[in-house]
Amino acid sequence: MRSTILRGTTALAIGAGLVLAGVAAAPAATAATGGSGSATGGSGSAATAAGSAAVGRPYKGDPDKEARLVSAEDDRIYNVRALASAARWSGLAVSQPYRLATGSSYTLVLVARGAPYTIDDLTQLAPSTFVKQPDGSWLLSENIVVENGATLRLASPDGLRIHMKSNHDGFVSIVTQAGGLQVVGSAKSPVAIDAWDPQAGAVDTQTSDGRAYVRVQGGTATLKYASFSHLGFWSGTTGGVSLTGTDLTTLDQASGDQQGKTKRTTQDVFGNAILPTGALPSTGGSSASAGAYSYVSALVQHVTFDGNAYGLFLTSADGVTMSNATVEHSLIDGLVLHRYVTNSTFTSVQSTDNAMDGVKMTRASTGIVFSQVKATDNGRNGITLNGSGLADGPNSAGMPTTTYGNNALTDSTSADNGRYGVEVIGGKNVRISGSTATGNQMGIVVRHDADDVVIRNNVVKDSAQNGIAVVDGPSATEVSENSISGADIGVYLRGATTSSVTNNTVTDARMHGVTTVGAADGTQIENNTVRGSGPSAIDLARSDGAAQQGNTTVEWHSTKPFLVTLRAIFQPLTVLWTVLLLVVLIAAIGGIRRRRRAGRREHPYAKLAPLSSFTRGAVDPVSLGLPPAPTARGSHAADPGGAAPQTAS
Repeated sequence: MRSTILRGTTALAIGAGLVLAGVAAAPAATAATGGSGSATGGSGSAATAAGSAAVGRPYKGDPDKEARLVSAEDDRIYNVRALASAARWSGLAVSQPYRLATGSSYTLVLVARGAPYTIDDLTQLAPSTFVKQPDGSWLLSENIVVENGATLRLASPDGLRIHMKSNHDGFVSIVTQAGGLQVVGSAKSPVAIDAWDPQAGAVDTQTSDGRAYVRVQGGTATLKYASFSHLGFWSGTTGGVSLTGTDLTTLDQASGDQQGKTKRTTQDVFGNAILPTGALPSTGGSSASAGAYSYVSALVQHVTFDGNAYGLFLTSADGVTMSNATVEHSLIDGLVLHRYVTNSTFTSVQSTDNAMDGVKMTRASTGIVFSQVKATDNGRNGITLNGSGLADGPNSAGMPTTTYGNNALTDSTSADNGRYGVEVIGGKNVRISGSTATGNQMGIVVRHDADDVVIRNNVVKDSAQNGIAVVDGPSATEVSENSISGADIGVYLRGATTSSVTNNTVTDARMHGVTTVGAADGTQIENNTVRGSGPSAIDLARSDGAAQQGNTTVEWHSTKPFLVTLRAIFQPLTVLWTVLLLVVLIAAIGGIRRRRRAGRREHPYAKLAPLSSFTRGAVDPVSLGLPPAPTARGSHAADPGGAAPQTAS
């Protein structure tokens, strides 16, 4: 009976242990989907850091039609460049400005000279296409190309407003080809340039049929006390105001210098007519090609870019200085550093209410300093810094795999954007310091194999998900001395190695103060102060290699449910070993009890007596008045007198 009870108790203990092991194993499955008590604030929220979530506001133009218009514009610009070069090499005198018929439009070409071309020069060179309006503004209805060695200066101390014709009939542009562009106003009377629909008497807001734009292609640009509004469409080069590199291989470096060349009387170059300035003649057509790029440089001060496709687009630019500028209401991105922008500074720039990113630095830019930048209410990121290589390996275009960096963001603000406040994608040696990120999905995100990124002394507030996230392979990331409040997780690391999270203050966290997930070799979580409520203050359970010490969590209020607590305590192996120990203990206790009982056991017949003790022995029936007992042969009758028995004779 007792052994049966013992076996039943042991089986019950084993069964209970297996049940608890199953319960304890549940977090492993939960963690795979973002759990361990933080299904909404753990892996699930960090997955957003990999690049999903908000994608900005949709572009309302006609992609196919606008792409064809961009191609046509590229052809026109290349044609102008090739024809100008061919004219000089063929000996035709082009020391004076001239006009080219390019497709269905005309292009006024300003050739090299010492003095800049001014408003007065334009009125003489293009009297029918640069016309003063009754309200004092000017209407430009012809394309302008500024050649190498020439400068176009649009300036007036009394203010200047230039409408660039742009409607369903077509649009015009101002493009420099290694020349210079100066748009200079004053604080009281800035220069204003916009895309204008003469028939509607208003700015052109439709991009599907193209829109007027300004492009500085190589050379230099000086933009001061000016505004550029409702310009551009679809691409960066035609996006509004663009400062880009140019092809010098097809430019005559001695533009305008005709010494040693023979003047020709014909006005035809390879079948394309070079036409005089003045009244407009009929149009013609042409074709050309392009080669390698040089750099453009620019000074941009006290300028507003409003309602352009891209606010200001830079590529292949060096030594750009931009300050006290505003970029707003762009149809795509605000300020864009596309590729190969180097050694440039951007100070006191405000980028607001753009459809995608407020400030976007794409790959292959280096030596960039952003200071006192304010990016607010943009459809996607406030500020994006991408230092990834142009390729991951061998590629058909022969692009390098080098990563880029040495970029910094200081004393800046990124608030109320649709996605992240600041996103660092790849790159090396990036510094983010003294900045504030408020009211974004995540405040600061570092991802995609970024290396040696320092996030120090920043304020991150009211993030919908994580305050600071370091995910998808960064290494040697320093997160230190930041103040983070009002996030699901203050600092979230996933797949981040040899990183450090030190001396940060996290308050009002809703899930965890600091969380690490996945590989975290060499990562240290030290001396942070964490306040808030949730399953745990420091969550390292799902990582491998992270260590913590010196963190202050006394003001953390745990909201971990009882079942989650059990799961944390009763891990599968722990439960199984505990069950085995219980079996051994139960068996041992049973054995001890049996031995103790054996020491106190009585003889099984100790309380019993022989039957003889309950009678006087054999009784003679005669003494009882009964007949004597019969005597069997060979037997001996009892002798009541005690005499010896007699033998029969």
